[in-house]
Amino acid sequence: MTTLARDTDLAALAAEVTRLSDLAALSKLSERYLATLDEGTFDAVWAESLFTEDVELTFPVGSHRGVAGVPKFTSQIMERWGRTHHHGSDVSVELDADRAAISWSLIASHVHFGSPLPPDASRYFQLGGRFTASARRTPDGWRIDRLRLRIVWTTGAVPQGVTEVDTKTLDTRGNDTQEENKA
Repeated sequence: MTTLARDTDLAALAAEVTRLSDLAALSKLSERYLATLDEGTFDAVWAESLFTEDVELTFPVGSHRGVAGVPKFTSQIMERWGRTHHHGSDVSVELDADRAAISWSLIASHVHFGSPLPPDASRYFQLGGRFTASARRTPDGWRIDRLRLRIVWTTGAVPQGVTEVDTKTLDTRGNDTQEENKA
């Protein structure tokens, strides 16, 4: 093997290791975000470990821009529940140098305050949806700079105080009438 061939092989191997490392880091970032929603500690250290300074969040119950207010924004959403359980699918990642598009499906269970503990049935609100996000490499590692939750379905009792949702965050496919389908 020539020196040029060996150097080419080593460069290709280094590039593949970097790609695999980035995929793992982005997957872990999304998994950590979901896990921390159930843990319930939302402070500046938490937010800065997940998001960029200029992050944009779009959820059915509101939107927010900027990492400084993310802990309060998240707390206001999560304090509606006695306990939660967020379960995400495998993460889809599309890398483009120091940028990435990531997405994953979600089933989120939200138990109302005062609900009995298992094995008794809880009062709950559950949803299925999809997170889409973009992330970028920062000096501190990968961080999410845009995160959107799109709701596909819900069941159970909506929390008090929620009277409407941002319709841009709803997947409305399949809700057209048969007459509209004929057109």
